[in-house]
Amino acid sequence: MRGEIENAGYAAFFDALIDGRLKLGQTLTQDELCKVLGLSLSPMRETTTLLEAEGLITVRRKVGITIFYPDVKFVGNCFQFRGLLEREGLRKFAQTVTPAWIDAMRAEHLGIIDFVRQTNDMERYRVPVKLLERKFHDTFVAAFDNDQIRVNYARLTQKMYLLRLHNLNAVGPANTVTSMEEHVVIIDALKAGDVEAACDGLDRHLQGVLHRVLTT
Repeated sequence: MRGEIENAGYAAFFDALIDGRLKLGQTLTQDELCKVLGLSLSPMRETTTLLEAEGLITVRRKVGITIFYPDVKFVGNCFQFRGLLEREGLRKFAQTVTPAWIDAMRAEHLGIIDFVRQTNDMERYRVPVKLLERKFHDTFVAAFDNDQIRVNYARLTQKMYLLRLHNLNAVGPANTVTSMEEHVVIIDALKAGDVEAACDGLDRHLQGVLHRVLTT
């Protein structure tokens, strides 16, 4: 799903958080951030403006630039917004879902569950799991066929991915398998033509992910 902000510094900021060159909650100077992101001062100003507008950093004179830290309110707000969008998108998608999509998606999930169990290595399964998660959830939001919703959801998803950095245990092998199995419940409900059961399954899945992020 497209929708991420197209700015080299913005993308570099997320990459630096993911690979550990930047930390959530960290405070640093503009010069230090320029060096980490590989930017000169002029594009750094544009990037700083974008990051501050997205709530990802706070700029304070004589203090520096502080990267956001996902507190309980931030996490809860993200999941609430995500749930509102995905639940309605799922209802729309259920009207046009095909047996081919159901069969293919179920097979992909069973395959990734086996892969996670066999490898038991987050570095090996992290990317394929992320791709399948986005493919699954993005499908529901795409059912709106609304560019504004698509763009805002893509940005939300990008921010929520950073929550994994806050609590890596939440995406360990056992929790990852649980999450994929919750997806299968939704798929099976769609196969049965039970939209309410699918929406209930989505609610339970998001509540489960939230619980795992906050408590694991």
